[in-house]
Amino acid sequence: MNEQGSEDVEFSFYSPGRIRFGQGARKEIGKLAKVYGGKCLIVRTSLKNNGREKYFSEITNSLSENGIEYVIFDQVQPNPTIDIVDKAKKNAIEENVDFVLAFGGGSSIDTAKAVALMVYNKEYTWEFCFNEFSNPFSDNDETIQALPVLAINTTAGTGSQVTQAAVITNPLKNEKNTLFHSCLFPRLSIIDPELMVTVPEKITAITGFDALSHAIESYFNPKASMLSTTLSLQAVTLIVKTLPKVIMDLENVELREKIAYADYLAGICLSNAGAEAPHPIGEIINGYYPEIAHGETLAFVYPSFFKSVSKKIPDKMEVVLQILKEYAPAGEHQAIDEKAFVTMKNFLKAIDLSVSLTSLAIPEDIVHEMKGKLFFNLPLTDSKGMQEILINSL
Repeated sequence: MNEQGSEDVEFSFYSPGRIRFGQGARKEIGKLAKVYGGKCLIVRTSLKNNGREKYFSEITNSLSENGIEYVIFDQVQPNPTIDIVDKAKKNAIEENVDFVLAFGGGSSIDTAKAVALMVYNKEYTWEFCFNEFSNPFSDNDETIQALPVLAINTTAGTGSQVTQAAVITNPLKNEKNTLFHSCLFPRLSIIDPELMVTVPEKITAITGFDALSHAIESYFNPKASMLSTTLSLQAVTLIVKTLPKVIMDLENVELREKIAYADYLAGICLSNAGAEAPHPIGEIINGYYPEIAHGETLAFVYPSFFKSVSKKIPDKMEVVLQILKEYAPAGEHQAIDEKAFVTMKNFLKAIDLSVSLTSLAIPEDIVHEMKGKLFFNLPLTDSKGMQEILINSL
């Protein structure tokens, strides 16, 4: 075991796709995208009054200058549903597009991935997809393909621009499901910190904490390797040091750049090592309440998650708590589970992301109903452990 707690010397690490990272990188989209075809569907939310209209115009101008036609689908909502994907799919088929370009946060990118899969494989049903593509570590059928997905992320946190996952909600069943397949990795991701300076304080905190959770969970996960461990801890350190600062200085592009880089690192680690209990718990919450931000569902359970796993992996927890030492409770000789619980509570308070049943407007009886959907096991946390984390978060 090395000093960071990783035992794996031999490992596999897969992170396909081209990355263009840097301030102003968005202006290169046309030049970089033309190898994927001459027409694309742009998938995004409405841009009304969010400060990104001028940036989007630069992107469409770059596409036009390079001979790429585009059609805009702008009906994406947070926690996208199967209905939204179906509408975008219909648009893409009617327009006979060659690739799908996502502009926005994780919801836009996830929608674009699902559209790319469903357009290329028109015979697929949602039931088939949710059953067939539910395991992030299954041996993918490499004959399955999708239209090329390109991503320009405007938030730093979801990591979707560098993962093989697309999270889609089925409101008819109160379920939020994740599709996993290597064909969903974006072929090209443009990460431009200048696009993020218009993100409001609350969303900056929510998405930033999402990135932190990816880094922490991929580090805690038994599937972590020496490489993913190194990158995960680098991301944890960057986010813990930078997120409280950027929340107070939203237009500081240098701080945005650090968070965007940490998000990238956390995303590639997540795609290789995997998430832990907070993510499936959060998805179950979002299945009932898609209007709640994903990062808020994570913040709701994270203190209890820290408390739960601290005794299972005390060495790894101590490494993370050392990074978070500024937020540790006063006093010495505290039990590690209590120290972990309070430290995470304090960090969430520092970024104004303390959440509760009341703030999320979730009735307690619904939480107990959600508990029944946690019937599967993860590498670190079994179903009983996840149920306890959820109930202990009340």
